[in-house]
Amino acid sequence: MIYYAGFGIENRHTAGAKAPSDILEFCHKRKYNFLKVKRPPEKLPRPLQLVWKYLFSLKYWKRVMKATKNGDVFVYQHPLYVSRTLPKYIDKLSSKGVKMIVLIHDFETLRMGIEGAVNVNKTANNMIEGNLLKKFDAVICHNKKMKQYMIDQGYDKDKLIDLEIFDYLTDCEFVHNDIKNAEPSIAIAGNLLKTKCGYIYHIHDDGHNIGLKVNLYGINFDTQSMNENLDYHGSFPAAELPEKIEGDFGLVWDGTSAETCAGHVGEYLKYNNPHKTSLYLASGVPVVVWKKAAIADFVTRNKLGITVDSLYDAEDAIRSVSADEYKEMCANARKTAEKLRNGYFFYKALDIALSIGK
Repeated sequence: MIYYAGFGIENRHTAGAKAPSDILEFCHKRKYNFLKVKRPPEKLPRPLQLVWKYLFSLKYWKRVMKATKNGDVFVYQHPLYVSRTLPKYIDKLSSKGVKMIVLIHDFETLRMGIEGAVNVNKTANNMIEGNLLKKFDAVICHNKKMKQYMIDQGYDKDKLIDLEIFDYLTDCEFVHNDIKNAEPSIAIAGNLLKTKCGYIYHIHDDGHNIGLKVNLYGINFDTQSMNENLDYHGSFPAAELPEKIEGDFGLVWDGTSAETCAGHVGEYLKYNNPHKTSLYLASGVPVVVWKKAAIADFVTRNKLGITVDSLYDAEDAIRSVSADEYKEMCANARKTAEKLRNGYFFYKALDIALSIGK
């Protein structure tokens, strides 16, 4: 039997909840068995939440031990807080004959937190990602760049599987057309916090991109920074966003600078698959991507958009795309969307993981 872990289906306004929830849906469609990880009661003070998590974690792995038997498979999603007590059980599960597969959503020792939003726990991250995940029988990572980084950190290359891109489950109608507007525009979706996405507030600095309209979607937007070229559309549940996105391209960028992707989150783009890439493509919208981002390889190979060194080049780069080139990009985005909406990339990676060791 195949079991899988996660928090449960959550329709929140963040990509952080969307990707793990989609994995649960894809596993459910294959009729795998769900072993749910509970969130602590929100009303509990933080110190008591930590105690609650520890006690539940112990209880959770005892449940996994009891449910599984020789020949079973357990599909785990990282990060989950229950991993902190997994060292007590992973060897027992392995010796019991349970195959352990992990899908990485975020590799925290690479991401190093999100400035102003998510603090990093170096001790726990080093323990989990530096040692614990190496004990899994198969590890599904984001892409070839992350795979090479993990090999350099001592991971067995034969256990590592390249996801390529995250899928994006939605049944929204395709509303984007393939007609390139005379005036260029981009969409930006996600956490619009200044310490994470400060570049938003500098796109039009010093006369740059003066003809570029920017459509914004997400939480934590600083409305006092509005100007005639920034249009804030509000925040929506992730599953509903594909019908809301407006713009010739979706932007995949991060960090405080528009000149280059800067800071922890900017550097992280060199290794991760930003979930907003999947959102735009699942909407049928081609993308503008930082040329040094790991996902740029996938975008270029599949002709799904354009890459730029600096965000200050965005308007000129969009204007240089011909009407026929844009139609081709939109057609390719729509083809990719069909795959993303049906779990193509997760299922492909999972099937490879299931075959390892057979």
